[in-house]
Amino acid sequence: MKTMKNAFIGVFILLVLLDLVTGYLHYQVLRQFTKPLILLSLLLFFGVYGRQLAKKIYRYSLLALFFSLLGDIFLLYDHLSPLYFMCGLIAFLLAHITYSLVFLIQGKTIFKKEMGVVASLLLVYGTTLFIILQDNLGALKIPVIIYILGILAMAVSAYSRKDQVNHISFQLVFIGAMFFVLSDSILAINKFLVIIPGSHILVMGTYAAAQYLIVRGLFVGND
Repeated sequence: MKTMKNAFIGVFILLVLLDLVTGYLHYQVLRQFTKPLILLSLLLFFGVYGRQLAKKIYRYSLLALFFSLLGDIFLLYDHLSPLYFMCGLIAFLLAHITYSLVFLIQGKTIFKKEMGVVASLLLVYGTTLFIILQDNLGALKIPVIIYILGILAMAVSAYSRKDQVNHISFQLVFIGAMFFVLSDSILAINKFLVIIPGSHILVMGTYAAAQYLIVRGLFVGND
């Protein structure tokens, strides 16, 4: 089993590198395959090896990965119509909600003072990001506000696992959640504010790391 997991890591890294290269070279036809394959591989991997986890954790995590895969596919075509971007936004919002359920179940929804501090800092960050972007959002202001709240809630719920799970598991999942926030921030700034050189590499690199770290973190202590 350990050998299979190590083999998957190699395949996963290869798929991420392929997508980074095809995106950098603007091979959009190839990207229709390389981008979805990243989450599809992670979804299949978790589907096979995640059965050792509690049923609710397993099912909600699968849903989060599935919604993420849908979001990836929709965003591949967001240049064709704003509808694709909206569908991608909804899909990833659902992914954040289902990930939040996973983290809250494992965190036993115990509120701690430090969670309040983390939530406040993230809210300040999200508010600042929205203020910077708002003049360029047009009709997407409300959807973006909802999305920001969704991803911040996911990050806070990831922190709720502290002292409730294996310490390494907590670190991997929380770092993964923060990478998710970073990835979406770069994507939003690049789309609505200013073109960032190498944005594709930054967005997909942090996004792939986020998804992998979350999944790996859920496995820690159950290997």
